[in-house]
Amino acid sequence: MTLYTPPPPLRAFSDDKPTLLVSWWITALCSVVIALRLAGRYVRVEKLFFEDKLAGVFLIPLILRAAVVHVVLLYGTNNVLIPPLLELSQDQLRRRSIGSGLVLLSRILHPACTWTLKLVSLEFFSRLVSSRRWRLILWSMRLALLVTFLAIIVATLAECRPFSTYWTVLPTPPAQCRQGYAQLLTVSISSAVTDLLLILFPVPIIASTTLKLSRKVMLMLLFCLGVFNIIVGVYRVPRILAEGGYQGTRTTWASVEIVVAVFVANALALGSFVRDTGAKKKRF
Repeated sequence: MTLYTPPPPLRAFSDDKPTLLVSWWITALCSVVIALRLAGRYVRVEKLFFEDKLAGVFLIPLILRAAVVHVVLLYGTNNVLIPPLLELSQDQLRRRSIGSGLVLLSRILHPACTWTLKLVSLEFFSRLVSSRRWRLILWSMRLALLVTFLAIIVATLAECRPFSTYWTVLPTPPAQCRQGYAQLLTVSISSAVTDLLLILFPVPIIASTTLKLSRKVMLMLLFCLGVFNIIVGVYRVPRILAEGGYQGTRTTWASVEIVVAVFVANALALGSFVRDTGAKKKRF
């Protein structure tokens, strides 16, 4: 049995307008969350930690993805069933070809967003650990993030041959050149594994501190929020498969995954601002 299916039915752009609106709203919301983090940190300590700077870097793939997705949804892709009696103009074919090519970029920018946020969480731990053993584990996790991200790029670009078939519209290209399921599964599995590591890694560190029990429990619960990343990442796969990999559905779930990851990665920092805890500048 194969995962690949015939292309989903052709839909009008008006059907994808809600997806486009959600994409931009989520981009704006995520940008506000990051801005609050950066402003809050600078007000409290008059400097930005390395993980805060990484959170700022996250805005680059976030905004680029929103712009690319806008064009993809506006132009359409080659993963649609074009009725035999419908004759597309040369301009329509050109637009779908451009949209199909840009899909590859959007499928790299999406994990670039979520992997940057994973690195934000990981770099926070670097300020908590001092022993050689934990630093080796920390470097191992950084390496795991790098390897999985490279695997995603390979899965995105190597699934279809010849490469130019990725943006071929007519005749309808093979399923592996338009549905991108290898990339979908690679992202979902890699994301679930790395998120699980980010949940388990801080537990022994927090347990070994001299913090009050209530404080330890609070921190562990905050780090366990990463389970929501896993739930969304796993849940979206069958939803996308059921729609034949339709780009509107795929874009919607990618946007949802990003906004959940943003709140998970920034919960600790924003929570410390609200509770007036954590690092502060010295007062004289």
